[in-house]
Amino acid sequence: MEWLIALVVVGFLLLVSVSKSVARPIRWLGVAALQLVIGAILLFFANLVGEMAGFHIPINPVTALLAGFLRLPGVLALIVIKLYIMT
Repeated sequence: MEWLIALVVVGFLLLVSVSKSVARPIRWLGVAALQLVIGAILLFFANLVGEMAGFHIPINPVTALLAGFLRLPGVLALIVIKLYIMT
């Protein structure tokens, strides 16, 4: 009986994933996840450079998404916020 329920759930998930109404939001989630990873990598390198000056930007989902979507201007904005507004 459990295998029947599992089969129905898997079938429903396959049907929903093939549907065009769900494909676009899933693609946006993939893009956001990619930007999150890119932002975390950018912040990691900014922290490596900033370590020489005793400087650190925390890597969390908000800062990583900001740095990921805005790239270098986003990292620079986070540095300006950290240096001039947060102190």
